[in-house]
Amino acid sequence: MPTSCSNVPVHGTMPACDDFRETTCRFTPSAANNDEVTSSLMYVHHLPHVTQFCDAATHQASPPTKHNGLCNHRPVWQVILQHPDFLYDSNPSGEATMNVTPVFTYVRQAPTRYVIVVENTAIMNEQKRWEFLRKAVRKLLVYDVPAGSEVGVVLFNEEARTKLPLAPTPSTLDERQRLATASMPRNPSTTQQGQRCIICGLEEAVVMLKSSGSSAGGVILLVTSGSPQPLSPYDIRQMSAVVTKGGVRVVPIVYPVTAVRDTKPTSGVEKLAQLSGTESFAVLDEGIGSDSKVSMMVALMDALYSALRIFIPHADKLPLLVHKQEFPGGTLSTSHGSFNIDNTLGGEVKFALTYYDLNHVGNTVNLINPHGRIMETLHMQEEDGDVNTIFITVTNAMAGEWKYNVENRADSHQSLCVRVLATPRTADTTTASTDAITLTSWTSNTASPINVSDVENPVVLYAQVLCGESPVVGARVEASLQRLGTNSTGSRYAPVTFLLLDNGSGDADTTRYDGVYSRYLPPQESPAARYTLSVSLGDNNGTARIILSPHVSSSTRQRPHPSNHMSYTGQVGPFGEHYARAHSYHPAWPRCCGSRVPYTSTLPIGNLFRSVTVGVIDLEGGQHSLAHIPPSRIGDLRAEVNVAAQKVTFYWTAPGDRLDHDQAMKYEVIFSRNAAATGQGSGEKTLEWETPKLVGTASSHDMAWGRHDGVYYLAMRAVSKTGVPGPWSNTAEFFMPHPSTTTEINTGGSTQGGVLGGRFGEIGVTTPQPSFLSTRNILAIVGAACGILIVILVMAVYYLLVVTRRRRHNQEKKSIEVLEPAATTTPAGCDTDSETDSITKPPPPPEARVVGEAEMTGKRSMSPIQSWPASTLLAEHERRHPHDTPEGGEAGGEMTLHQPDLGVPYMPTVHPAPPHPFYYHTPNGHYIEDNLPMDSGSMISTQPSESISVYKVDTNTNDNVRQQPSSMTATPISWEGGRRAGTMKVPPPTPPKPTLSAHLTLGGVAATPLGTERKRRNVTQV
Repeated sequence: MPTSCSNVPVHGTMPACDDFRETTCRFTPSAANNDEVTSSLMYVHHLPHVTQFCDAATHQASPPTKHNGLCNHRPVWQVILQHPDFLYDSNPSGEATMNVTPVFTYVRQAPTRYVIVVENTAIMNEQKRWEFLRKAVRKLLVYDVPAGSEVGVVLFNEEARTKLPLAPTPSTLDERQRLATASMPRNPSTTQQGQRCIICGLEEAVVMLKSSGSSAGGVILLVTSGSPQPLSPYDIRQMSAVVTKGGVRVVPIVYPVTAVRDTKPTSGVEKLAQLSGTESFAVLDEGIGSDSKVSMMVALMDALYSALRIFIPHADKLPLLVHKQEFPGGTLSTSHGSFNIDNTLGGEVKFALTYYDLNHVGNTVNLINPHGRIMETLHMQEEDGDVNTIFITVTNAMAGEWKYNVENRADSHQSLCVRVLATPRTADTTTASTDAITLTSWTSNTASPINVSDVENPVVLYAQVLCGESPVVGARVEASLQRLGTNSTGSRYAPVTFLLLDNGSGDADTTRYDGVYSRYLPPQESPAARYTLSVSLGDNNGTARIILSPHVSSSTRQRPHPSNHMSYTGQVGPFGEHYARAHSYHPAWPRCCGSRVPYTSTLPIGNLFRSVTVGVIDLEGGQHSLAHIPPSRIGDLRAEVNVAAQKVTFYWTAPGDRLDHDQAMKYEVIFSRNAAATGQGSGEKTLEWETPKLVGTASSHDMAWGRHDGVYYLAMRAVSKTGVPGPWSNTAEFFMPHPSTTTEINTGGSTQGGVLGGRFGEIGVTTPQPSFLSTRNILAIVGAACGILIVILVMAVYYLLVVTRRRRHNQEKKSIEVLEPAATTTPAGCDTDSETDSITKPPPPPEARVVGEAEMTGKRSMSPIQSWPASTLLAEHERRHPHDTPEGGEAGGEMTLHQPDLGVPYMPTVHPAPPHPFYYHTPNGHYIEDNLPMDSGSMISTQPSESISVYKVDTNTNDNVRQQPSSMTATPISWEGGRRAGTMKVPPPTPPKPTLSAHLTLGGVAATPLGTERKRRNVTQV
């Protein structure tokens, strides 16, 4: 991907790279054939004709470079023109431009020269202020100033005079003590504070510095009392002129801050620190009646030492403050404490116990080493009454946690103060370096006062933690804002503490793992006040480590792609063309936006503590509402593409609610095909992004993606609880290839899948997802659903009609059955189980049923003979047999009988049988007899008369008419064929033959052995 810009394509060579992140995998411009290339100076400045910066026409706004991330995709030339030096055509281009030929001045390093300028007025004579000031200056000259540095002292009231001429600092303790004794008088002057002349003291110091050649580079430590009245603009201009003209650097130390209640920022000597690029310090007045607390003297000593370290070239070689603790008096008990010596320290550990009066320290002062051994310190103690301190020095102190016990006899309004300083450990076989871990802190703006409501110029606090040149990562760096003065109850204000971060979020920390911890000063909703800013360093429960290798070697870097990765197959040109590589993210790769320092190995530190005082800052603007302050900017947004799952995972660091403090309310997310437009807030919006986490928390979000039509860019911003949106983040670039053939894909023909809401992963967040349904698919689904509904409706109507008709038919059938005549009782001897009887009869007696035969209940269908009345039978017979019996026919002779098909099967007889009733074939294949005489449709069972002849349906046998004995009775017939009860012999069944209707169809004529008249009579009677 091209990340630099030029007015025309640049010719050069590109090696064949399998890992495009290797340092050797870079495009190398050619110096021979690039004569038309004129930009950019930030890219190919070595080419002979390059004289321009990138502008809006040539700038590459798409690549996620650090420049685009920090400058919001603006070209370099546009950023330059927005600087105050070029606004409103203040420096127009052309021939009239001033000579800009650079002039180099060579300098050589010289020992630092310090001039201590002290106010000597009556206000210093109150309580113990002057005594404490003398002891603090003495301690600075005897113990703190490096040997060889030149030091002088100037006192001023209404005029200024030199007390100690500028002279080199001796190396021996005795000579230093004599020098310190001569530096400060025992008693101050009686000149009133209002008559002081600060300008006189500064001028005298500059003259002293010039006495050694030049005042340039000199340092002035200005100790003056705080005044409730601001300096006049004239005084400020005069002092500024002295400092600027002399080329000196001034560190103001306000001692003491006399306005105890509600200290407010004033236009005072703090302006000198802003002018010379240094810091200012302040010491709060802690007087009690005619006395002063010893803690005020200790605070002044710390302020002078902190000011001194600003200008020492190798401050890491000086003793470092590793522990400080104050133990209030009035308890008459032993005070206990502990401190840690890390692996980089221990060359010389100095335990300093500062007291108000020597009698406040008892006889017991013990040190306990990390192995638990109690060290006898009586012979190791060094008392210096000139600085009210007892020193105990331990050389080659072992690393670990040290403990101490001090017998505290201080008064109730005084205390004992413990300070522990240590120097770097001497190099030996167990240590590879003599560098100590140092803590340095500063702010992005030295202007005073600082307006916390100004969103255009927020102030960032920085703290750098290094071990030599190696960054220290994973440490706990905590800042503290201590408001000066006391509250309405007379107590100190509670400090405001916050952690500094080295996370590379892009706002305020821009680079991760560089050892620089940073964060915005928190907006304080409070009246204008003066604060002391300090920073402390801890090992963060053992997680702090020293980076040993600041760079990643190519041999140890993990392969960025799997073996089947998709490579870049395009050409260098406008971004987005011929682009066919899926972007993915690997935690081991360097970040693009926000950046981070790669490393391969680290060294554990162990127990660690450092503390520095940044200085005094004045904050104002908090008395008004701060609801307009927006959240901080997200500067480390990045994307990881999962082609198999067709989703994109985004990673970022959670911003704050007001700048980078607290927790924001929600996110706004947009995406588009244009990187610059996306970075400026133009594009499609996505909804239901996850709720912001606490500031500084690593965050991630999954989003299913169904668009495969090119490279997309996504940006986001946080919205505060008051509804104020923050700035847009850097743009995250991603491209989603089409899924493989084994994965379900969108076949609707649309690549503009869109984005929907969905949930992914264990965090349970709601994320945008792509929709795979096009308009055509939606219409097809709706049409199919409508068709199914219509079919269901038609079936329902049909079912309703059929059920209604059947129900009506059943009702009519029941009505007919109700109208039928009731059945009479069957006389004894009748067949009560006839298949042809449709009248419900009582069941036969149990002795008449065959074993295993189930009792039949209900009605049975009527046989044709039962359903036809006699007149119908006669008419049908006459119609089919209109001729008489043929001549010569005798009774008993064989004849062929043609009758209507009454559903009676053919029953042949093998030999003549006596007269018997009709045999009928039942539905279950049995043969039964029916002796029911029919008369006009009535069905009354009677005994057959002797004059009645019966028909034999079998046409292949002779009908023998026999008179039935009067004593014969009908025997019940079982449903099982061939198992008739009684002694009457029944012919066995034979296979069915064509019915009577079939004979009639053939036109055959049948006759019975009886005469025509006899046959007619018999049928009528039947």
